Amino acid sequence: MMRLVFKLWILVAFTVAGAAVSAAEADPWTLTYADGRVMLRAGNSPRIEFPKTGRAIAPGEVLITGDQARLELRAGKAGLWRLGRRAVLAAGDEGWRLMAGTALVRVPDAEGWRIESARGAARLGKGMWMVQAVDNEGLKIVCLNGPAWVEAAGDEAAPVRIKLRPGELVFLPPGGREFGPIVTIYLEELLLTSRLVNAFPEPLAESRRLLNLAVIQREQLKGVTGALVAGAHADDGFEVSVPKPRAAAPKK
Repeated sequence: MMRLVFKLWILVAFTVAGAAVSAAEADPWTLTYADGRVMLRAGNSPRIEFPKTGRAIAPGEVLITGDQARLELRAGKAGLWRLGRRAVLAAGDEGWRLMAGTALVRVPDAEGWRIESARGAARLGKGMWMVQAVDNEGLKIVCLNGPAWVEAAGDEAAPVRIKLRPGELVFLPPGGREFGPIVTIYLEELLLTSRLVNAFPEPLAESRRLLNLAVIQREQLKGVTGALVAGAHADDGFEVSVPKPRAAAPKK
């Protein structure tokens, strides 16, 4: 555990200076739930704080979660971040930077929110998203509640915008100038197994809608492959994992 935290601190020290909450995010961000080892650093300061619920998060501060930890941040009535284990999230003046781990994000603003990885930047439109920092220092982005738009913001003069439906996933490669191909995943399985959806005391306000969207998608996808997108290590692709078929039940 200490080795993991040390590595995350090194990562923060090299990247927090470039951490970029949008002007539209006027409400202050507050830690509303924390479970497990949750740490906070202010910029490159060596001082570590173990924040309590009710603690406001300011630009320049970095949140780090331990192996079995999770946390929730809220801004106003609708803005939401949920962070899973082994995650690093930095708050900045113009957006958030997710440097490790997986997050669930609710964006209430029609203008969207900026989110960065170590080497890329995207803008998430109004809706609910699952975002993961992948091994190639890009982002894996899944639309949960849509349709909703997302922009590849690496080229600020001409950002690439696409629209995703619930259960659709894209990778933002390093550089963040364009997206990879759109991939469909099983939304129902994601919602039922994700700790970011189910392991918090307060259920998501849109839980019923999300499950309804998942049921609709399941009916539309009957008969297709059970392949799952696993992650990304190179700059130009991703891995696909195909579960082994279940063994038949033994005869009595």
